[in-house]
Amino acid sequence: VGRNIDRWLWMLGASRVVTRAEGDCNVAQSKHGSLEADFEAWKDKFLGRLQALCRGEKKPCSGKCRKGKCKSLGKQSKESSDHEHGASEHENTEAEELFETSSEEEADAEEAGGTNSVVDVEDLGNIMSHMKKTKRERELEEGDVGRSLTRENAGRKEEGDKREMITPALREALTKQGYKLIGSHSGVKLCRWTKAMLRGRGGCYKHTFYGIESHRCMEATPSLACANKCVFCWRHHTNPVGTEWRWKMDQPEMILQEAIENHQNMIKQFKGVSGVKADRFEEAMTAKHCALSLVGEPIMYPEINRFVKLLHQHSISSFLVTNAQFPDEIRNLEPVTQLYVSVDASTKESLKRIDRPLFKDFWQRFLDSLKALSEK
Repeated sequence: VGRNIDRWLWMLGASRVVTRAEGDCNVAQSKHGSLEADFEAWKDKFLGRLQALCRGEKKPCSGKCRKGKCKSLGKQSKESSDHEHGASEHENTEAEELFETSSEEEADAEEAGGTNSVVDVEDLGNIMSHMKKTKRERELEEGDVGRSLTRENAGRKEEGDKREMITPALREALTKQGYKLIGSHSGVKLCRWTKAMLRGRGGCYKHTFYGIESHRCMEATPSLACANKCVFCWRHHTNPVGTEWRWKMDQPEMILQEAIENHQNMIKQFKGVSGVKADRFEEAMTAKHCALSLVGEPIMYPEINRFVKLLHQHSISSFLVTNAQFPDEIRNLEPVTQLYVSVDASTKESLKRIDRPLFKDFWQRFLDSLKALSEK
């Protein structure tokens, strides 16, 4: 559980306060003689780090440490650096390959007051508030480095300070799963029904119901983020979540162009594959339908209307799926070929349990979305 939470938080762009520690009930493998003693040692480092952050102290290290190799020792001595980074060697192999270590943060804690530093529980609330304030100030400072902004480009500064939706770790994980990522928040992937129809087999229900040929269907999304954390999500909750668009935004023209190019490149990989029909392969190179149902919440994308309009201008029909959490966006949506609103539960309690929405007024949004759909 600890390893998974550590991995998920890191993939979502979080920063570690201190290196994750793992305990072992086997006393022979304990560094401090017992599981409890190991926890006390880690706790002291953690609380010391909180005190350092509360005082506004910054990391002496560049934060680019990986596999125990520190690029910027700062005030740390070589001996203390080697000692601290040695601790990270006990991380599991997967963590070593995927994560940057945070051993430099442990050194900060020791510099701040040693491993025996303690803090009252009553003070933790103030410390955490100060930590958040310090982090925001640091992000603003880092965002302003190298910039000389005038009043005319003040609007650009606000956009430039926004972070990208796809973190480096998430980009690597999604790429390994077969996603072709576009810009900083979009993606495209081959559907298994597309592969099946290329081989002369049947298509998905859209083919059965509406005559849409699966081998000419491009599955994509202009937003990998979502406002729900559904229990049945096939992304296993590694995709970003949010109730509003707060990331950098790519233009719809670029998204569509790269989506078509990436889709065609994936189709090309089936040339000469056993069982693939030559005529269907040729047809598949020209997408005639776009299913905006890959993952995330496509309707969250601020330029969704422009994107759909571009699809239609390229003679590509549109199929947009949205969770019932954005009624205003549904009302403002210009005509699409097909609009689907997912209804995953029938009561407020079951919807909360199944979709696990982020909005507090999720039930009213759900009802408003269905009303908005009926008015389209």
